[in-house]
Amino acid sequence: MEKRPECFQTGVQEVATVFLVCAAQFLCQGGITMCMSTMKVLIDSFAEQSGNIEESEKVWFMGSFALTVGTFILISGRLGDLFGLKKIFLIGWAWITVWSIVIGLSYYSKSIIFFIICRAFQGIGFALLLPCGLGILGSVYANGQRKNIAFSCLGAAGPSGAAVGAIMAAVFAQFVWWPWQFWVQGIATFVFGVASYYAIPPDPQKSFRSFSSSHWVKRLDVLGSGLGIASLILFNFVWNHGPVAGWISPYVLVLLILSVLGAFAFFYVELKVAEYPLLPRSLFNRKIGLVLLCVSLGWGSFGIWQYYYWNTVLILRGYSPIEAGLTYIPFLVLGVIASLSISVIITRVRPSIIIAFSMIAFMCGSIMLSIMPVKQSYFQIAMGQMFILTWGMDWSFPASSLILSDFLPVYHQGMAGSLVNTVVNYSVSLFLGIATTIETQVKSQGSTVLQSYRAALHFAIGTAGLGVVFALVFVIIQHLDNDKSGTFASASDTPTIESKRSL
Repeated sequence: MEKRPECFQTGVQEVATVFLVCAAQFLCQGGITMCMSTMKVLIDSFAEQSGNIEESEKVWFMGSFALTVGTFILISGRLGDLFGLKKIFLIGWAWITVWSIVIGLSYYSKSIIFFIICRAFQGIGFALLLPCGLGILGSVYANGQRKNIAFSCLGAAGPSGAAVGAIMAAVFAQFVWWPWQFWVQGIATFVFGVASYYAIPPDPQKSFRSFSSSHWVKRLDVLGSGLGIASLILFNFVWNHGPVAGWISPYVLVLLILSVLGAFAFFYVELKVAEYPLLPRSLFNRKIGLVLLCVSLGWGSFGIWQYYYWNTVLILRGYSPIEAGLTYIPFLVLGVIASLSISVIITRVRPSIIIAFSMIAFMCGSIMLSIMPVKQSYFQIAMGQMFILTWGMDWSFPASSLILSDFLPVYHQGMAGSLVNTVVNYSVSLFLGIATTIETQVKSQGSTVLQSYRAALHFAIGTAGLGVVFALVFVIIQHLDNDKSGTFASASDTPTIESKRSL
């Protein structure tokens, strides 16, 4: 193994840095499952205070959080590249601390809408953390075994956080009081923020403090960023809220049209107007495009699986929050094994093959949930799908992160983190909105709850299946290019002078 990077004065500092970056991913995934294992408690709590709560509003418990994480990541990577990855990383911890406290206090508002809005604002903090954390690891580690191990630990943090978050939230909701799950989260993020200030080494890239404010505006691509974020939020909102309000509602149609127009305007600005485009054109090629497309389809199907899994065990099977949370333990154990194994496998196997196996795992997980009987022991299909899905999550995320990090230069490491996390989190929210639309339509035709769930899961199967197809195309391309490494850098793929100018 290569020597420790010079920016780390001691081995303890290196371990602490990797741990703190992993903690961001751990808490982000835990932030999603916290509201999944306790969604019945949350609905009952607000319904008791303010009257009936629309059952369909629970999709926003996960959707609002994933939406802001996925959209604001689009610009947070650029902020990190411009102003310093460590600085934005610290701001992210502070932001989450504040909004975690506010979410707990939302109980007194007696409004589930306010709770959902607070969850969305909390997601912005994780949008600041995740790409900058990936950027920190990508900038301090050269390509090699140490970098592979660091990114594998990052991959293990996701499923581990999902399991611990679900169980921890269930314990507080069932035995204490549900706001405490968010207050404890706020305390943890405050501690991690202080630790990050002392442990993480200074930013290695050049400071841009000498630039004027107008130059910062250009480099941030404010117009393109605004159009991109607005169109993504509106499009996602329409797909998640359409089943609730009805697709013939005038404002739903107007927002859908505005989101599409905003997307066209975004691409026009990026291609024709922006001096420093948010997503530099020269950084994209067919391989990067295939990786991101596969990640989108795979994680989109997983978002659907996750939502309907919790609905199945809590509503159809009648599990308590703690019982439901405990069913996620296989993710905690197997996630570590799968993620650590990828650091060795990725040096011997083409990344395209790893991505392909991940897509197959995502598809199999959705198939198993779609055929799982309501009255069946957990230790049969329910537990079996955990063993398979673990490999999908823990191989796809670190593999795709390593692929982009190896390809992009140091000054674009924040962007590498942005691309992967944007695709993962936005896809989770977007595809879930489409799935709930299918569920609503099937249920409106007189089908049972179970039948409507399975219809949504059939969409998840198709989504993951399409990911398998594109992954196989990726395998063929890498085979034809004789590319066996974890990086795609080649004569045609190497970032050009123009790409360096883009930042």
